[in-house]
Amino acid sequence: MKKLSLILITSFMFLAVSSIGNPVFAGSEKFDEKMQPILAEYLKIADRLASDKTDGVADAVKKIEDLAGSVSSSLVTGEHASHYKRIPGGISDGAKKMALAKDIASLRVALVDLSKPMVMWTSMSKPSGINVIYCSMNPGSWLQRGAKIRNPYYGSKMLSCGEIISGPDAKK
Repeated sequence: MKKLSLILITSFMFLAVSSIGNPVFAGSEKFDEKMQPILAEYLKIADRLASDKTDGVADAVKKIEDLAGSVSSSLVTGEHASHYKRIPGGISDGAKKMALAKDIASLRVALVDLSKPMVMWTSMSKPSGINVIYCSMNPGSWLQRGAKIRNPYYGSKMLSCGEIISGPDAKK
């Protein structure tokens, strides 16, 4: 019995020590789970704009608007909880601006506002396979999968303009 207690105490101490320097935000798992479908729609938008196309963008924006209401940051606690609390409203506001856009140029301008809360979430939660790209010419950041830059702000005019600043393909 004493040996079992010692093993349990040692295991808990190891977990506590090993998590130092690796911020864990209590409740962020459920938040992140709700963000996955928003991320999927966001990636569709960025890809369409990078391809100089707008078909499907309005539908993706509408889905993001609908999904943003289901994301609750109330369960997230810890050092960055206040940042998580701003994300759903920022996504909703950004999606509303995109919904009002009338052409590809205004969609690209509005994407900057939608990207800000998405990038903030990505920087804290680090979803698998997602890179944050920064374009100093726009200036603005966006999210994408893969190392091949596909700039949604300029499309074919400057498709490869940007630098991976964080994510699995960032230069370390």
